[in-house]
Amino acid sequence: MAPEIHISYQITIAANLMAFGSSARNFKQFGLNVGEWRIIAALPRVGPLTAHQIVEMVGQDKANVSRSIAGLSEKQLIVKRPNPRHKRSPIIWLTDAGVELYERIVPVFTEQAEMFCAALTKKEKDTLCRLLDKLKDNTLKVRQQEGL
Repeated sequence: MAPEIHISYQITIAANLMAFGSSARNFKQFGLNVGEWRIIAALPRVGPLTAHQIVEMVGQDKANVSRSIAGLSEKQLIVKRPNPRHKRSPIIWLTDAGVELYERIVPVFTEQAEMFCAALTKKEKDTLCRLLDKLKDNTLKVRQQEGL
């Protein structure tokens, strides 16, 4: 298998296995799927966002983000507020219940991430972070240049 294909395949598999919302135990405990967790995790770090901004930030397609937003809204974990800049694109933010859930999840998420990465040395983790950032940045650049 060509290295480029192997890298793409292994990153996808590892990401799927490590995704917090893909664990049946995590879903049962917190009631969030992968897409919903990605939104809940993003908002406290960067502040209120529009659906379009969420799509760009989490790298998921618009339909998946829309379904996740609808699910989070139904669970009353997010609120949509009017956007003074664009009337048809509300600003999405966490409710108090959403913030509380986020704060309950973070320690569990952190513990699981540490367990998943325990096989790597500190130097390997640092190198992998640098390489993944470089790969992500180049992927974004190529997608933009090629219209992908």
